[in-house]
Amino acid sequence: MPAELHATALGRVGYLEGWRTQEAVASRLAAGGPERLLLLEHDPVYTIGRRGTLDHLTASPSELRAAGASVYRVDRGGDITYHGPGQLVGYPIVSLGHAPDVVAYVRALEDALRATLAHFGIASRTIEGKTGVWVELPDRREAGPRQVGKIAAIGVRVSRGVTRHGFALNVDTDLAAFDRMIPCGFMHEVGSLARLGVAATVDDVALVCAARLAERLERTLVWDTTVAAPRDDEIPAEAPVRGAEDLLAAVAA
Repeated sequence: MPAELHATALGRVGYLEGWRTQEAVASRLAAGGPERLLLLEHDPVYTIGRRGTLDHLTASPSELRAAGASVYRVDRGGDITYHGPGQLVGYPIVSLGHAPDVVAYVRALEDALRATLAHFGIASRTIEGKTGVWVELPDRREAGPRQVGKIAAIGVRVSRGVTRHGFALNVDTDLAAFDRMIPCGFMHEVGSLARLGVAATVDDVALVCAARLAERLERTLVWDTTVAAPRDDEIPAEAPVRGAEDLLAAVAA
């Protein structure tokens, strides 16, 4: 029998709360608990991965604060990205074993996202050397070849074979938020289901995405209504989330 993947739609969650929940679920998994897929939306936040730099934020701290955003350094791979309302964020907390094939795992995430988009009638593609999922944009700004935009970003961390962080798929996100940074460290357009003319809610997309991801990971999908809140003793002492601070708050201080 395939292992079970327990999925829960958490609604709108603050970034640190979501990060702490990931660490707690990973601790429970190590203690024999189930693998989980956390599906949620975040309050506006810019996160900077291990290869990222503050130089890729193009807006001033005052502009970011006016937009209601926070900024955190995080322990995933990749550069800078944005999370906010109208975007489906997925955190799969699964075991990849003692010799994890991280590249294959990322490809599985990409495949699941592409299958989700196909369900809504959207053709997508990957680009060699660039993690994530891309679409052709109907409202290109200049003549010539069809312009492409990134519709889904991926950034993961694997520690002792257990995954954290995951993916972000733009549903009806405010795409102006991406103008305040150089997304993923290089200039490119950004797409969403709404920009492509598809009317869908984050909950609609989450249902499909969970099913497609479970298939790619060869898990049996189980829906749970809730996940227990993280306890402090479930957060490892060395977990970076313990020292995380909003960089904009530090600037203001």
